[in-house]
Amino acid sequence: MLLARAADLDTLLDAVGARHPAVAAHGRRVAAYAVRLATQFGLAPQAVDAIRTGALLHDIGKIHLPADILLKPGRLTDHEWTEVQTHPEIGYALVDGMGLAPAARDIVLCHHERHDGTGYPLRLSGSSLDWAVRLVSVADAFDALTSHRPYRAAVSIDVARSVLAREAGSRFCPWAVSALLSLPRELLKPAAHDRGISYQLDGCPPQAAAFATRTWQAAPVH
Repeated sequence: MLLARAADLDTLLDAVGARHPAVAAHGRRVAAYAVRLATQFGLAPQAVDAIRTGALLHDIGKIHLPADILLKPGRLTDHEWTEVQTHPEIGYALVDGMGLAPAARDIVLCHHERHDGTGYPLRLSGSSLDWAVRLVSVADAFDALTSHRPYRAAVSIDVARSVLAREAGSRFCPWAVSALLSLPRELLKPAAHDRGISYQLDGCPPQAAAFATRTWQAAPVH
């Protein structure tokens, strides 16, 4: 049985939502953004579906984290941060063997890896990271920045764009960031139930995408 079916995914997300509602809501928003990014690269429908599935489930491992850590308003202790860093591997263990596409499983395990190799849990970098992982990592960060968190207020879309542009090439794949920066502003607004929508490519050539990245790198962060 494939978890890619909407009913199966909803059942699993409902279990997460019952324990950590914000985590489930975050997963739905990240999936919407990730689908929008994936369509910029003209990926096949099966690839886009795997990205959507992986994005929905990327934080599934947090179901085993205590609420007092996830909802803590202040800085995490070293011990708490170490515990948080276990969630990709816990999530992978939860979904392994459930019939997910390999790309979806990779997203669950690797969404906190970094382009420069300083992420976790495997310290993968660059081309060793699947495109699905790179796209979801950017979508994940964008939603995290533009959503309220217990430890900080949400930032604006423009500030989030600038932050991501500054981290293109270090934390994030530059092309994945450029894909987000080239999206129309309307597609950078959250949509919790963004299923089955096929976004049109904007035709942004590589040079224009690179220019967009440079523009947002130069933008002030307030």
